[in-house]
Amino acid sequence: MTILLKYKVCASFPVPPSAKLLYCYLLDTADYKNTVVKSYRSIAQGVGLSRGTVCRNLHRLKRHGLLEIKPRRTEDGGKLANCYTII
Repeated sequence: MTILLKYKVCASFPVPPSAKLLYCYLLDTADYKNTVVKSYRSIAQGVGLSRGTVCRNLHRLKRHGLLEIKPRRTEDGGKLANCYTII
């Protein structure tokens, strides 16, 4: 997907501007499988939003079918950064 096309598609999403910014950030940092493994805090620092805003908008993108969120755990049950897959 070209850069301009990516942003045109993102502009048409029925979500607030902060969610669009977050989606574009995830697109820019995703690997070849369209996945991103980062904590809320590191995403928030990357886009310049608060951790709460990032959390709220990630779940908003998930509700709109634009993102899949997979929680990750260590072998002993500790929490790791989530895996986000862009759809």
